[in-house]
Amino acid sequence: MFTTKYDVAATVRKDDKIMSKSKWGKFNDSVDLDGLAQDVKNADTSANDYPVVPKGTYEVELVSLEVKPTKKDGRPMVSTSFRILTGDYKKQRLFDNKVIYATNNDGKSIKSVIGFLNSLGSDINIEFRDYDQFEEVVLDVSEAVQGNLEYLIEYDPDEYFSVSVKEVFEVEGA
Repeated sequence: MFTTKYDVAATVRKDDKIMSKSKWGKFNDSVDLDGLAQDVKNADTSANDYPVVPKGTYEVELVSLEVKPTKKDGRPMVSTSFRILTGDYKKQRLFDNKVIYATNNDGKSIKSVIGFLNSLGSDINIEFRDYDQFEEVVLDVSEAVQGNLEYLIEYDPDEYFSVSVKEVFEVEGA
């Protein structure tokens, strides 16, 4: 029996099979690790399951809209996800994240997010008083539009706002 230099996992060799006592041990113990290693080695990575969505005009629905912390340092950001509804990239997702704290110009960043939120057509009064209140407004907008509205957007991954709403459509039967 031995432990890693980080002392987080222990393994035991039993009948030429490594038995792990780590948090991932049950997975290691349930598969043919040699076969899996060979599958990884032989996997074709030249064909991406999700092609890169190019700059263009797309019909989309809102999948998610929320304020959440950045992974790097926990600053608040508005995170948006859309799903493409038609064409060659149908079912592909488009993501856009905007940090709204400790930027070069927080006021400008928040005002541009407010403009984006207004473009979603929710009819909700969108204003910023504090970060808690703004998170509630963002969630209200998300709830108001999801399943009720769809969008014609311009997508440009090289722009600060990669998604620009051009038209808003009501979902039939919503």
